[in-house]
Amino acid sequence: MYSLKRLIWLAFLVVGMLLTGIVLLGGYQYQLAGRYNNVISQNERILFQFMTIRETITDTLVSGSWERLESIVGDIEKLNSELSRLKENKLISAELKLALVDKIDLTGLAILLRQQNNGADKVARSKKLQERLRSISDYLLQYDRIIVGQARERIVNFQMVVIGALGLIISLASLSLILLYRNTVSPLLRLSQQVLSSDLGANGIDLGQQVVSEVADLAAAIDQLARRSPESGQSEQNGRYAEALLAEAVNETTNRLNGMINYAQLLYDSADQAKLSEEQKDMLQKIIDGGARIAGEWQKLK
Repeated sequence: MYSLKRLIWLAFLVVGMLLTGIVLLGGYQYQLAGRYNNVISQNERILFQFMTIRETITDTLVSGSWERLESIVGDIEKLNSELSRLKENKLISAELKLALVDKIDLTGLAILLRQQNNGADKVARSKKLQERLRSISDYLLQYDRIIVGQARERIVNFQMVVIGALGLIISLASLSLILLYRNTVSPLLRLSQQVLSSDLGANGIDLGQQVVSEVADLAAAIDQLARRSPESGQSEQNGRYAEALLAEAVNETTNRLNGMINYAQLLYDSADQAKLSEEQKDMLQKIIDGGARIAGEWQKLK
């Protein structure tokens, strides 16, 4: 036999801890999404800068203004610095970092630009330079898609963890309500029926199952009052005492039942969002109906 107060406090404590965990997970998810957005934005800036440099180099090669190539080398060095900072980001996987080093050689591209001015066979070097630009552009586009896909996959997986935690909270809350119904609401309903019966003093009170200590104490007190002899000279005093006890019991029970009914109603109203099963929804409806029926029975005792 355990205390109803302790059970309720334990349920609130567990649910509160889980809700705190949900809030912390939500904050971490917000930070993670922000960090990935920064990585994606940085990669898109690198891609845009490279496309701009590629267009400038192409125009230079077509027009034959070879002296402009030297000024483009500085832009490539700045772009290489941006790419190095992207490689240092912890959100980029080691395999992708290695691929960035192997496939995207901006330093080699800068060397080709310098050789374009100094070499004799500029046509052949121009073809080689165009091939290098096209290759780097393709790899940058591929890496952009990979980074976006990894970010989306990790955020979705993290959201699945949050959804699982929410489901766990709903399950624990439903389990708590089921225990309250079995060990509190149902015995109180049986107790109210026996109190209204005419043979209460002869047969006593039989709750027939394990109940919480508060309900057991209440049943024992009512049974003790019912068994007292009217010839003891204290029948009138006992009647007043019983009325006061019943009135206090009705008020206390009604208040707790209202809290249980409201709690169950909130869970039932959020059944679609929490994805509760039909069995859980039926149990919540039984709790609401049973609580309302008990409250009505107890009100008759006033």
